[in-house]
Amino acid sequence: MNKQASSFGSKTIIYYTSNHEDPIFEQRIIDDLLAKTGNIPIISVSQKPMKLGKNVCIGDVGHSYLNCRKQMLMAYKLAKTEYVIHTESDVLYPPEYFKFQPSGENIYRYFNVWVMWLMDENLKDFYHKPDTFDGAMIVKRDFAISALEKYLAPYPGWYPKNDRKYKPPHSSWHKIQKHYFQGENPCIHIKTKFGLTYLTGVDETPKSTRKSLPYWGNVQKLRAKFL
Repeated sequence: MNKQASSFGSKTIIYYTSNHEDPIFEQRIIDDLLAKTGNIPIISVSQKPMKLGKNVCIGDVGHSYLNCRKQMLMAYKLAKTEYVIHTESDVLYPPEYFKFQPSGENIYRYFNVWVMWLMDENLKDFYHKPDTFDGAMIVKRDFAISALEKYLAPYPGWYPKNDRKYKPPHSSWHKIQKHYFQGENPCIHIKTKFGLTYLTGVDETPKSTRKSLPYWGNVQKLRAKFL
């Protein structure tokens, strides 16, 4: 694991969204984000106009993984810093996520990630994901542009929904070496039923199921803030 550093360094936050979440919910995510980002510049690429950093609205092109990655690529190209920090419309981030200082690697993923289901009364605990995800990641800008351009080359245009016919066999970061960093406090990936997928693999062992987590507190109280 890499150590944290207090300096923000040469980084830009990118925020990409299809604006399919409830607007009140998404604004709460944004408000929480802005409370922690300090003076790091923000670029948002959205499908509806937004007041978040430098915003580029591409219109209602559809809700799909390919479109999501195309929006990532647009944000990368607009950034002017060596590194970009991923943020998404259904993720809560701890302060240390933005304070991490990269030390030259191409991809860093935040290892301390938990999932909270917002709408499902049968899933009232946090579940630890067995893997990391794109929404909690810091990448070297030039490397990421090259990798995503290659990945998206066979898929021109926009895709209104996820379609097996146009689904790449692997994720955009498949077989690319990743480095991991971890703070004491977790990222919380909120499953709302409006994201690209509601299902996700989790570790259901007792050590990976919690009713309370550092920084965020009790799951029921946190859920209530976003319902």
